[in-house]
Amino acid sequence: MKPIQSIFSIALFALFLLVGCATNPAYSEEHKAMMTEHEAMEAEHEELAQAHAEMQAMHETMMAEHSAVSDPVADSLHHVLEAQHTATMNKHEELMERHEEILANHREIMEQHASGEVDAETMKADHDQMKAEHDAMVEEHQIMEAEHQKMYEDHQRMMEEHSQAEAGH
Repeated sequence: MKPIQSIFSIALFALFLLVGCATNPAYSEEHKAMMTEHEAMEAEHEELAQAHAEMQAMHETMMAEHSAVSDPVADSLHHVLEAQHTATMNKHEELMERHEEILANHREIMEQHASGEVDAETMKADHDQMKAEHDAMVEEHQIMEAEHQKMYEDHQRMMEEHSQAEAGH
């Protein structure tokens, strides 16, 4: 190959890469901003997942504490409350599993975006959908936190009732 042909081939290839990269919506500033926001959403979900794990651990501790002082016959009202708490924790676990599925779907979408095979309009629509799903997950988590706080207060009340019953004997 002649040197001029080599230079021409290299220049043509560089131009092809430049045009190809410039037209890939994944390299646009708008998509980079979406990626930054998406990374923040993922980090926030990690925090939510950690908070949920802490709620589960606290629930297990509360159940163990109550079991240690509970009389199944005399304490039937408390056992009903415990069953409600367990059902709530199961609901929370299902919600967290659904959140993980949503996030896995988000990761797939982001990989598709990075491929360059998705146009900018679709990327924007996908990002808006992911943002809406994330906002819903945050709202659901806030509800879980409120429910957990209620369970904790119920537990504290039950333990106080047990203490008073013990003191009365």
